Amino acid sequence: MKKFMAFTIALLFLMVMASAVFAAETTFKGDYQVRAWAEYNFDKKPGYGPQDKEAQYDGWFEQRFRLTITHTRSEFLKAVVKFDLVDDTWGQQRNLRINNSTTGSYIDWAFIEFTLPKIGKFTVGKFPQYFGYGLTFASIQPGQDGVKYQNTWGPVTLAAMFLKISDRVSFGTASPYYNRDSNLWALDLMITPNDKHTVELFGGLMTADSWPDNLALSYDMVNSLGQPINTASTYGFFGVSYTGNFADMIDVKAEYSRVQGRINRNGVVAAGIDDSLSVEGWNAYLDVSYYNDMMRLGLAFLMGSGEKHRWNTTTSLHNINVNNIMWDVNRFRWANIIGSGNSGVNSVYFGPGSDATTENLTSIKLYFEIFPMEKLSINAAVIWAKWTDPVGSGANTFDERPAYRHPANWYSNYAWASWDESTDLGWEIDLGFTYEIMEGLTYTFAGGVLFTGDSYDYVNWDGSHENWGPIWSISNTLRYTF
Repeated sequence: MKKFMAFTIALLFLMVMASAVFAAETTFKGDYQVRAWAEYNFDKKPGYGPQDKEAQYDGWFEQRFRLTITHTRSEFLKAVVKFDLVDDTWGQQRNLRINNSTTGSYIDWAFIEFTLPKIGKFTVGKFPQYFGYGLTFASIQPGQDGVKYQNTWGPVTLAAMFLKISDRVSFGTASPYYNRDSNLWALDLMITPNDKHTVELFGGLMTADSWPDNLALSYDMVNSLGQPINTASTYGFFGVSYTGNFADMIDVKAEYSRVQGRINRNGVVAAGIDDSLSVEGWNAYLDVSYYNDMMRLGLAFLMGSGEKHRWNTTTSLHNINVNNIMWDVNRFRWANIIGSGNSGVNSVYFGPGSDATTENLTSIKLYFEIFPMEKLSINAAVIWAKWTDPVGSGANTFDERPAYRHPANWYSNYAWASWDESTDLGWEIDLGFTYEIMEGLTYTFAGGVLFTGDSYDYVNWDGSHENWGPIWSISNTLRYTF
């Protein structure tokens, strides 16, 4: 049904444009991708007790077809629609808890863009929006509903926008959450003195009449305190990013960003439960690489804040770590396993606050890419990582207990018990290559092995101390673009 509706809408759109096709320009851009993915030891299989030593393997295929239609009436007016016509997962094992064919919207973008001379450019509809490298803010979907004004004065470009994060109308009037809005107002200032250097300053204010949508919460916060109906939140984000090139051989990327605010849990009367919670989080990112026609060699650093004081003397949260007020699914990827997805590990097993890309992660990466042939690129990376704040069982008193439980609890079918608290995440080695089979058709291999650290150690079903062992992920992607 989803595919049929998407095809029908696309066909109607083309028919409407047909009368104006000779007076304007219509372009089509498409992307079809089939990917085979395999994962090992992200979870364990059940045995004779609550947990068992045997690692779990998952394998599946996914396919995706996207079509972007751009109708340009003039240099001052255009309309863009991007369809996600196919997004299916198939061949998966029964324990794989995803099925893209039943989730999401099939329209990624749908907006008009017009320019009033001497006034500025306006964008209205569902459009992509990022700030910096997306560490603190990125659209939860490829497009975000809203309106944006933008103008350029020499090397300075200023954008002001209002984004409707959610209005929950679909909940229906019977729901207490009906029409509880989440809104964001933001400014973005781009300074580009020349084509080799860009500084971006950004900031905004987000308000929610209920529990804040798309808020990357720390682990099991929802399970601990619930989501009371009479909740309101106000928090802001701000940051600076830099992109530069020196001597046509050195690229530099950097960002520092922060979120600060409060969530007011009105009507909370339970003993020991705070009625107001602080929201805070920050990110730091630096990537320096040297390149020429044959290779690229780089060193990068990434750090996202954790949550040190999750518990008070009873059971109450008074500090929520947040450094993705929206979810960045595709734009920023640190490695093939570490640094994307839940609690710093990318897996299909998504739990609360999924895609909290850099929360509680500190990591250094050494990477290189070589181009031995015109159509072939080969890449590799070595990544060291730790948790910014400890994960694990911790002490028995609430005020000393770590904010984060065993890392596998983000994606596991079971509640794994840690042997002890630790910041040791582990080492990862990545290998991959991309080959252009013919014009428009490429094949990509991406593999990674994570040698887990002490934070993954767990208590086995018989009470013994067990090491988690290596985690690996492999994908093979065939992609056609036109």
